[in-house]
Amino acid sequence: MKHKKTVLFVGKLLISSGLLYLVYRKIPVHDFAQVLSSLSLWYLVPIFILLFINTVLSALKWQLFLRADGVDISLVTLTATYLIGSFYNMFLPSNIGGDSYRIYDVAKKSKEGMRTVASVFADRFSGFLALVILGLLSSIVVAYRFHEPFFFLGPLLVLVLLFVLLAALVKQTPVRFFLNVTRLNRFTALQRLVDKFFLSFSCYGADRRLLAAVMTISFAFQLSVICIVYLLARSLHAHVPFIYFSAFVPLIGLMEVLPVSINGIGLRDAGYVFFFGWAGMTDIQTRSLALLFLSMSVCYSLVGGLVYLGRIFSRSPEADSVQPSSSINHS
Repeated sequence: MKHKKTVLFVGKLLISSGLLYLVYRKIPVHDFAQVLSSLSLWYLVPIFILLFINTVLSALKWQLFLRADGVDISLVTLTATYLIGSFYNMFLPSNIGGDSYRIYDVAKKSKEGMRTVASVFADRFSGFLALVILGLLSSIVVAYRFHEPFFFLGPLLVLVLLFVLLAALVKQTPVRFFLNVTRLNRFTALQRLVDKFFLSFSCYGADRRLLAAVMTISFAFQLSVICIVYLLARSLHAHVPFIYFSAFVPLIGLMEVLPVSINGIGLRDAGYVFFFGWAGMTDIQTRSLALLFLSMSVCYSLVGGLVYLGRIFSRSPEADSVQPSSSINHS
């Protein structure tokens, strides 16, 4: 197993390195230095404010899922956990690193591991669904402008797959059929975990107000990300209509999810070059935008590292335990 993980990591490293070489090999370093030296730094202030607002929105959505399932943890605690998770995402070879920390941290406090797993999954799924829907709606406009249908075919396919997955989770029958065919249902512990997961998922689906709230937050989050990339482009003095960002940023986000590179590095850069090249940005602007986005993400994730250090030196043992609400009990 360890050997397979090593091979997988090396493969992702090679893909990321190869893509980075292809994207940046023809651009002289002094060109990047010249563009970045003319950067409008005032744009960075609203960008980092939006980043923090996004973290709070994400923590709020996660809190709504947890509360619906009987686990009550403060927004401040979840925001800190999210920040630390972003630090893990940036400096571990997979986005799962951040989610794993979030699950570990909240499960340690709530003593409800499977409820926490379900909440993190629902949080991710709702955000991804909003990303795909926004990308699909905006890409229809862009596809019409460029007379290129491929812009919306990708998001459309992903949206269909998401609804198929959602139907399978709601109905439960396909998942249980898979467990039966593979004979995994022989393992009592696994079957019990699956039952708890579906019970949590059913709690979310039964609350229409919860679903409306989390999807509203998810759309607000994705729109904020689009605004962040737009402001980064403006800081580079690139004047491109906002509609292209609303279409291309979600598409690039979908590319980053593909598990073939390290944290989307290389894929994201290629996405910026390809899509924003269509929008009229120059080669140096598209590549500078990709580098600037990565630099901003690294800097912001370091805040999570500082929060993590603060937790290590200041948290008392009693703070680790948060009792779940008694309104729901399926432990």
